[in-house]
Amino acid sequence: MARRAVIALVAATVLIATGGSTAAESGDGEDWLDADMDDSGASLTGLRQWEIQSGLREVVGNSAADQGVPSVDIGLPVPEDDSEFVFDGPDGLCMATDYVAPVANLVPCDDRPVDEEAPEAPEDPEEEADEPEPVIITVSESDFAELPLAPAEFGVQPDPADGAWTVVNMDTIAYASDDPQVVSTQVLGFPVAVRASPVEFAWDFGDGSDPLVTTDPGAPYPDHTVAYAYAQPVEETRVSLTTTWVGEFQVGGQGPWIPIAGTAQTTSESAAFEVVEVTTRLVPGPQANG
Repeated sequence: MARRAVIALVAATVLIATGGSTAAESGDGEDWLDADMDDSGASLTGLRQWEIQSGLREVVGNSAADQGVPSVDIGLPVPEDDSEFVFDGPDGLCMATDYVAPVANLVPCDDRPVDEEAPEAPEDPEEEADEPEPVIITVSESDFAELPLAPAEFGVQPDPADGAWTVVNMDTIAYASDDPQVVSTQVLGFPVAVRASPVEFAWDFGDGSDPLVTTDPGAPYPDHTVAYAYAQPVEETRVSLTTTWVGEFQVGGQGPWIPIAGTAQTTSESAAFEVVEVTTRLVPGPQANG
């Protein structure tokens, strides 16, 4: 609670006996007041002496004009725990001025400044309006893994589709396409294109050996880079390819392609073929007729 110290300055009126002098006795109808009196007939000298004794003035000189000047230290600090006073004005002080002139540096108590609350800023109706929640379009790792991606196309040489067979200890060549593919879908009602690109190829030649994993899709003969030699005959086998894809998506057919977390996989398989063992031997050549 703010505190205010009120200094009530009450001017004592000192009546000076005039010896029964009146305007009629002095013979001066207009200047009947003594030079040491104010308009009310009070002695100015007596008033100044009373103010000095009361601590309302300070003696600063010996001349009649300097018998007293207003004190700038009028008033005593009021203890913080004194609930009768509220410090409201400049420097916590104010003064009552019913009968005396204001004292320097003190304001009348009735004119002390009043704390006013700052007016609240008008509310912006546009800010109050509910802004629509932004729609976030994304394709998650699980969404990407569940997309119907087409398995990568690949070939084997010799080509089992033609009924060919392959030979033990000779290269069986495999190669695949590394072309990306685009799948169209919808997310939250918005058209979304997903582009999948192959990044890894795992070749299983069906004889129980570990898959051959490459980042190279391979190429047909004679530029082949992926091949496998069977160690023993197999009556029927197939080559299967597991392709790992990474994805990107684009919304509404415009804007950047945004990477998708995680990967997706597809599996494709060749036609069945036989692995045979071939035995070679030397035979006599044709003899020329003599």
